[in-house]
Amino acid sequence: MTVLNRNPVNTGPLQPTKFLLTFSRISAVQYFCQTVNLPGVQLGEVVRTTPFLDMYSPGTKLTYNNLDISFILDSEMAGWKNLYNWFTSIADPDGFEKRDGSIELQRSKHFSDATLTILSSLNNPMLRINFTNLFPVSMGDIRFDTTSSADTIITVDASFRYQSYVYLTA
Repeated sequence: MTVLNRNPVNTGPLQPTKFLLTFSRISAVQYFCQTVNLPGVQLGEVVRTTPFLDMYSPGTKLTYNNLDISFILDSEMAGWKNLYNWFTSIADPDGFEKRDGSIELQRSKHFSDATLTILSSLNNPMLRINFTNLFPVSMGDIRFDTTSSADTIITVDASFRYQSYVYLTA
């Protein structure tokens, strides 16, 4: 916007198909990623109680929503295997054998970083959102169905928690 006319300089809408999601840990998922959300954020509030009215002030704690994605399963299920192996490296159902090493070494193996790159209509990077200390919290069901067409594409939903995110102009 300019001071004189208050009209925006860029009037082009953001396109929902123009993004890239990259993980430092699960590369098979990033190629087949179909959907991703830019998670919302909430700021807590402080309530100051008075006899006549509750007054509110901004809090000091941010809460981030989950990073949710949906990805296509390839015929070898590589993305699903990558993500499942990440889950079992954190909490192996067969015991502690895969959890060797110190607590600090384990923690570094449990986390990953991810970057969501928002692209322009000409596929040029406009904005990068960097997620730090990301880890999986859920992976959805895979439904096999004999009544479906062979052309039906199977997708899987996954959800991640992270410490925080920052945005950088590309």
